[in-house]
Amino acid sequence: TEDMIAQANADLMAQADPNADSSGLEARYPKAKVGDFDGNPQQVTEMDALVAYLQMLGTLVDFKNYDEAAGYR
Repeated sequence: TEDMIAQANADLMAQADPNADSSGLEARYPKAKVGDFDGNPQQVTEMDALVAYLQMLGTLVDFKNYDEAAGYR
């Protein structure tokens, strides 16, 4: 939405800083994980972005459609 685009930079900074006010981020993205993912709270790095992206991918899995018997090897 337009609001998500307008708030993209603020959301990025809020997601990477566990001490920031992340209420807006969590309202727009309820499953978002907030934290300093690379261990360097002084700056947002590519590692922060990569970890946040990988965590987001994990939320896209729909386990209701997973057939355990078919996936067994």
